[in-house]
Amino acid sequence: MAGITGIGTGLPIDSIIKAMVDAEKAPKTKQLNTLNTKTETQFSAIGSLRSAVNTFQSALGNLNKASLYQSRTASFSTSGFMTATTTTSAPAGKYSLQVQQLAVGSKVALKSFVEPVAGEGGSAVTPNKFSGGTLSLFAGDPADPKTKRLELNIDATNNTQAGIRDAINAQGASLGFSASLVTDASGTRLVVNSTNMGDGKDVRVEVSNLAAVGAGELNLEDLAFTPALSDPGNPDSPLVAPDSSVSGGAAGVITQALSARLTVDGLQVVRDSNSIDKVIEGVTLNLTKADPTQTIDLTIGNDRSTVRSSLQQFVTAYNALTTTMGGLTAVVQLGEGVAPSTGALVGDAAVRGLQSGIRGEIAKMQSGGGIAALAQLGITTQKDGTLALDTAKLDAALNDNFDGVAGYLVGDTGLMKRLDNVVAGYTKTGGVFDQRQAGLRTTLNSVVDQRKALDARILKLEERLVAQYTAMDMLVSKLNSTSDWLGTQLSNLPGVVRDKKR
Repeated sequence: MAGITGIGTGLPIDSIIKAMVDAEKAPKTKQLNTLNTKTETQFSAIGSLRSAVNTFQSALGNLNKASLYQSRTASFSTSGFMTATTTTSAPAGKYSLQVQQLAVGSKVALKSFVEPVAGEGGSAVTPNKFSGGTLSLFAGDPADPKTKRLELNIDATNNTQAGIRDAINAQGASLGFSASLVTDASGTRLVVNSTNMGDGKDVRVEVSNLAAVGAGELNLEDLAFTPALSDPGNPDSPLVAPDSSVSGGAAGVITQALSARLTVDGLQVVRDSNSIDKVIEGVTLNLTKADPTQTIDLTIGNDRSTVRSSLQQFVTAYNALTTTMGGLTAVVQLGEGVAPSTGALVGDAAVRGLQSGIRGEIAKMQSGGGIAALAQLGITTQKDGTLALDTAKLDAALNDNFDGVAGYLVGDTGLMKRLDNVVAGYTKTGGVFDQRQAGLRTTLNSVVDQRKALDARILKLEERLVAQYTAMDMLVSKLNSTSDWLGTQLSNLPGVVRDKKR
């Protein structure tokens, strides 16, 4: 339509039609734009409110877990000797502990052997080789069927110290055995380590199924070893250590396998592990250091710090929700003669209902004695509707009446459950928030449909106006042509004085 000018009338038909179309379209477009903006703003506001309510509801859920008030903490008068984990069955109390000895595994050094000296010119050295047979490692008494054991077949594929070391590491890992080679003043040794802890679980090496000793071979039986041990109950008793003073030093014990020993309130406890359970109910001790002269006090108590932290989160979430609701329903005066600025949900019945329900439950006094109101926990309402927390008063309530605090907060009639009942009607599937947002989506979809309908109506209007103005212009053009023809005919009649100006 751009640039259309009436041929007959000389009028700017395109401009006229555009003005008429815009005049017809503008009011409805403005109405739809206003409705769309308002609806989108409300939709976003509901989303912000929903997020704040969800955070608040999470804080309620954390405080309404019975396990929160059943959990226990463990603290020590002296650190570094042990750690502890607790379960809800651990009774509150104080215990006196002494760690006399940590549990350790066994480490032994087998007989040393001198490797052949390299020949002249640095020729390669052929390592010592052993005769064939079966090499058996035990973590304790071989006669005990519970003893961990490893049997290795020694043949030409692994009959060196390095080969035996590799075989132990490859096949013995799952049984707690490992090996390395150490060279000392007496020669090179196989050092065998066992992670099997406890008195009597020392490494023993037996040899069986011996093959004949071949030329240049060492007797596999030289690796057999039965440790000479000290008395586990007497740390001053002798322990036969490896002999490194002469070539081909004798085997010996580097570390003797021992059980953990500790006393609990003077009662002796012995375990084949540094993780001690089933001594104090609901408590597992993990020993890290021993000193029989040091007494450590263990205190088991209620987990007040987690309850305190959860209450602080509750206050923070409540205040955030209160601030969000206040901002969304605020009316701010901007001065005389100026319309006030209003929040997206000002006057909204759902927000008023939510706010009223939450405040009503918080203000309600709980019957049954004990803790009856949040104020007894140091949580009070301020002038602006937010909550303030007095940590000193809260700590006093947790220390003096922990069970009362739990009874007030948790359970079907506890404050947290009652508050959750209020907000659940808004956050649940099909709840108030879902219904409100569904209604707003319907409105937004309606705006889209109305815009399409408006565009279709305006297009038809434009087409009709173009047709009408085109017809008018053609009529005027035809009338002008007729007028010109009549003028010419009249001017040619006899006796007609012609206008010389024409």
